[in-house]
Amino acid sequence: MSEVMSGELSKVADGRRICLLDLNYTLVGNQQETRMLRPFTKRMQYEEYRRDLIEAVRGDYVIIITARPDYRMKATMENILRKTGWQPEEYYFNDFNAEPPVFKESALKRFVFPKHGMNPIQFYAVESNPRTRTMYGRYGIEAAPYDKFIKSADSYHEIKQKEPEPEQLSLFG
Repeated sequence: MSEVMSGELSKVADGRRICLLDLNYTLVGNQQETRMLRPFTKRMQYEEYRRDLIEAVRGDYVIIITARPDYRMKATMENILRKTGWQPEEYYFNDFNAEPPVFKESALKRFVFPKHGMNPIQFYAVESNPRTRTMYGRYGIEAAPYDKFIKSADSYHEIKQKEPEPEQLSLFG
């Protein structure tokens, strides 16, 4: 597969913005409480996903990129679907046990950029790890933690809702 030129927008995403979504501490709202639960099936039972975040990114092309090991991918993705009724368009789990910024940069280079191109204007990231946000910044990708992102998403939706709907008037009725 040839790499899409950096100036082009993703044809796969069909004009939608591409959200690079973190899983742990971002989509998982109670990560602090569940991270040490064992076995993993118990963790899956108690893991909660932020529905407000899912609603905020709905309509965009969402790619989960997570440091969670790839052998947890099937159970995690089934759990997200079962609990939320939602799935991202793509997802990449840590396949070489690297630190989050290292794995996520590798996922960008190996999977995301070859498929979607490198034009930073089409991407944004919701990411808990400050070092990973810095890495995204090196590629010109805006990245924010959940709390900052959700406030800006709420403001955006409030502004959109306040805009008056255009009315069609008739001269004859």
